[in-house]
Amino acid sequence: RGLVWNDFSPLQTTNTSTIVSDEHGLPSLHLSLVRSSGASVASAVTDASGNFRFSHVAPGNYRVEVLASNFQNAFQGTFWLGSQSITPTSQLNQTAQSLLSVPLIDLAMIISYIWIWAGFAMVLIGAGLAALNREVLEASEIDGATEWQKLRRVTIPMLAPVLTVVFVTMVINVLKVFDIILNMAPGSSQGPATTLALSIYNDGFTGGIHSGVASAIAVILFLLVVPIMLWNLKKIKG
Repeated sequence: RGLVWNDFSPLQTTNTSTIVSDEHGLPSLHLSLVRSSGASVASAVTDASGNFRFSHVAPGNYRVEVLASNFQNAFQGTFWLGSQSITPTSQLNQTAQSLLSVPLIDLAMIISYIWIWAGFAMVLIGAGLAALNREVLEASEIDGATEWQKLRRVTIPMLAPVLTVVFVTMVINVLKVFDIILNMAPGSSQGPATTLALSIYNDGFTGGIHSGVASAIAVILFLLVVPIMLWNLKKIKG
């Protein structure tokens, strides 16, 4: 006979192998009595207090094992409204299920990036809106344009240069994003959110032997960013 209990007390963290007042037995655990050869000779289930007893066992050397069936599978991560969550998606088509199965780390990085750069975009767009020709907007109202028509056919076309600069700047920053992922995402979950800049850091500056790969990625990133930057500068000057 014996007792299975949670041998941890917040009040007495160094007191192990001794039951104290705030430690409790573990009920409904399936146990097995095993010979030194590995053969199981008896089984038992703990009661509400964590006590158990093996009966009809011959004298000998045994050990008690807690069966693996008592434990759940290791946590494999949670996906946003994916098939592993409580939200049913079985009635959705494959495209909808794919969109709803975005890993949480990707969603967290997207939200963080939008939070950081939304102010920059709003300042540029606000400045562009303030500089719009009011006479053109008033003329569209006189011609009977609705608010949606004014937005789609007058405001957005007049604001196109500013929107282009904002878009191109965001694309460049996305290609270079590094610090958000490195500081927010644990190392084990950085895989789905890896960017070129993070790959350069991981391959070239974390004690690895892939400095050549890191250099090649840096060249690729340079070739991707420079043409966009030159085109963006041309738009700004124009």
